[in-house]
Parts: sequence; C-alpha cells; structure tokens
Amino acid sequence: MMETIFDHNVTGVEIELLNSFMSSRAIRDKEKYEQNIDRDRSYSDLYHLYTLRGEIRKAEQYLSKIKDPEYKNILSVF
Repeated sequence: MMETIFDHNVTGVEIELLNSFMSSRAIRDKEKYEQNIDRDRSYSDLYHLYTLRGEIRKAEQYLSKIKDPEYKNILSVF
C-alpha cells in the first residue's frame, strides 16, 4: 500500500489548500484519491502538506523520493 496524505492526519483545511495548488485535479474522496494517485504524485502531495505545516526538512524528504526528474525539478522551484 502506498503512503498518502491520508496516512498523515491531513485536515479539511489542508486539503482545501492542497487543492488550490493543483488546478488540474482535486482531492475530494480518500478512496478515489488512493485509486487514482501514482507514487510521485503522492510524494508531491506529501511534500506540499509538510511545506504547509512548516516542516521543511520533512517536506524535502518526500521531494527527494520523487523519481521523475522533471517533475521533481518543477516542484523544487516552488
């Protein structure tokens, strides 16, 4: 089973903020989210979640797990 934001006690407010980062998709339902997410996107969401929480070192740990170099580069710019 893949690690997702739902394993990290994400709040409703945090989900709204995460959705504001992703205009092309939205987190609405845990089950659908977990069915449609790939590992890099999951790590991206965890990176954003911990950035929102001000836990930059933890966020960077998830950023480093992203395999797609272009995707990782885009995220690291923000």
